[in-house]
Amino acid sequence: MTDTITKIDSFLVPGDERPGAWCRRKPYVFVRVETSAGVVGWGEGHTLNFREHGLTALIAALAEQIIGTDAASMRSVAHRAFHGFGEQRAGMDVYCAASAIELALWDAYGKALGRPVYELLGGAVQSSLPVYANIFSNHPRSDTELAAKAVEHVEAGFGALKFYPFRAGETLQEGVDKTRAVRDAVGPEVQLAVDLWRHATPDRARELCVALEPFELVWIEDPFASINAAALRTLRDQVRQPLMVGETLARRWEFREMFEKQAVSLVNPDVCATGLVELRGIAAMAEPYFVTVSPHNYNSMALGTAITAHAAAGVANLGLCEYFPELADDLDDLCTERMVPETGKLTLPTAPGLGVAFDDGAMEQYRVS
Repeated sequence: MTDTITKIDSFLVPGDERPGAWCRRKPYVFVRVETSAGVVGWGEGHTLNFREHGLTALIAALAEQIIGTDAASMRSVAHRAFHGFGEQRAGMDVYCAASAIELALWDAYGKALGRPVYELLGGAVQSSLPVYANIFSNHPRSDTELAAKAVEHVEAGFGALKFYPFRAGETLQEGVDKTRAVRDAVGPEVQLAVDLWRHATPDRARELCVALEPFELVWIEDPFASINAAALRTLRDQVRQPLMVGETLARRWEFREMFEKQAVSLVNPDVCATGLVELRGIAAMAEPYFVTVSPHNYNSMALGTAITAHAAAGVANLGLCEYFPELADDLDDLCTERMVPETGKLTLPTAPGLGVAFDDGAMEQYRVS
């Protein structure tokens, strides 16, 4: 007898400015599915700024088309989201909603079979998962503050860091000075990456990349909006640093031209926006083009990191996975068994499903009606 989906609920844990903290807590959106066999699974959808309430509304609307269907048919969720629900014009928000449901179904399926999700996807090719510390802050930070934060995380075991020297509207010289302060503080052995957060034009991006050449960055991320593969290819031909894009793209066809034009060296799709099935498809598509997959993970460091680990475990062309140490304990009062990096690496999970256990009673206050 087929196990069917009987219930889909969403939960919104609100953001928190946390005065005095290095960065605010972002809003988190979770999905809880329940099956006719009584199995419960939890998933997470990537939240875009100011759109968390829209995401929960989309989850509720999509759930109406999915409740009653086969609980083991994870592939059908994105298919329904694009075709019937999205009328072949779905956007990032719809894919984030579909991913949250799909991921919850994977969690339930793994629990029902008593196996970690990555084993159900064909097993692991990675023995452990390398991570980098993202030291993003919502507030402008001085050279001294950035350097001190970088040292703090290097001393905690991270061998790679990413930061944003131009996000607060810094001049070219101010951004260069911040990058120099971080490099001088951590030394030449630590890998450094810079995220331009799509705020530059192609000409400005070239200027910034040239100015940052002395710091031997492992990549420049999102120099400008990922809507023009030809412009990215031109920039790649003009600069030394590897380029990375992908967090704003959710489907394989959005990556196709990037790969065909060899426009970038790395891509960073977010599994809470793509879902597990699609992220694995993007990674496989990238492999013959010698493009590295470095998963984006601006989600919870509890469930979001676990999901990223299950997605990354079977990716042969895997690079560094993203991790936000400043957000690590955001949900410790709501769930247990979150993964903790040691010496800059995550150990593969072994618990059934995705491996994170939520406290249903504690989560009840965040249920979306």
